[in-house]
Amino acid sequence: MNDNLSNHTLEQARAGFVHDLQGLDSLRSRGLNNQNDQSALREAAKHFESIFMNQLLSSMRSANEVFAEGNPLNTQYTKFYQDMQDQQMAVELSQSGSLGLADLIVQQLSPQGNDQYTPAELLPTASFGEQLARTRQFANSPAPMQSNQNERSNYVERYDQDEPTPARVSSLRLTENGDAWQAGDPVAFLERLAPYAQQAADEANISALPVLAQAALETGWGRYVVPRSDGESSNNVFNIKADRSWDGDRAATRTVEFDGTVARSEQAQFRAYQSVAESFRDYVNFLQSNPRYEQALEAGRDAIRFVEGLQDAGYATDPEYANKLKRIMNSDAMQMIREQFGL
Repeated sequence: MNDNLSNHTLEQARAGFVHDLQGLDSLRSRGLNNQNDQSALREAAKHFESIFMNQLLSSMRSANEVFAEGNPLNTQYTKFYQDMQDQQMAVELSQSGSLGLADLIVQQLSPQGNDQYTPAELLPTASFGEQLARTRQFANSPAPMQSNQNERSNYVERYDQDEPTPARVSSLRLTENGDAWQAGDPVAFLERLAPYAQQAADEANISALPVLAQAALETGWGRYVVPRSDGESSNNVFNIKADRSWDGDRAATRTVEFDGTVARSEQAQFRAYQSVAESFRDYVNFLQSNPRYEQALEAGRDAIRFVEGLQDAGYATDPEYANKLKRIMNSDAMQMIREQFGL
């Protein structure tokens, strides 16, 4: 027991010593061996805070250099030891959490329990001009018979700052004869779409939660919907692409497709609907007409199994697609809708 106590004390001392390279190497090994190690993440965050603190102290020293001119004690050796003292002071201050910066870093980078930190592309307050390279996923229609490429690709829409906002932010129309409305607020978005998600889920015998989550993820809570050529909304809330078998309306947009590590720009065609209600009906038909989604549909009302089945079937190449849907399903906005509609 005394040996364990001594080792623990030694490790604590190393963690607070700025020039301990062995401690840094140990931290690196912990991060490589277990990427979900919260203690390693916290130690790394503290190191980052110490770097910031050291820069702050260095700036303060530089501001006082004018007073040191002509001082016989102001030598290169004095500066050397002052710099060492500042570095060690920065480490000790970061270990005590004086700034609180390490706590913020841990909260932002923690893979679990981080539902309250919404990605920038899903924040309703994010401006259109900030979305210069926002990653989005577009669903492919069934591939032609001569092609074996059925997997869904990821795309990055690149927006020019000079491009007018209405070209990309389109209003939605719930029904063919309904009034158009501008989406963006998560709760309002889910409230409006919940009845259509319920109807689609009942038809496919699945949970309505992942259906709503997909609509939210694919459109950024309804703020980013591919427009038609006349500027009207395509009402395509699932971003399902239109291939040669699609005989309905279309909406085209410029996209950048990533095939592995190679990116290429292309003009992509997407299905266009008269209403969001039609988009939900076609979404159900899209899943039921593709054999690769059989396993996902067999999950029934199990929302977790359903989203995992979608990812296993290749609905999205994003390895985090299912986890993103789970986070949306567990969000505060979704919990409110669950209680309101009994989902």
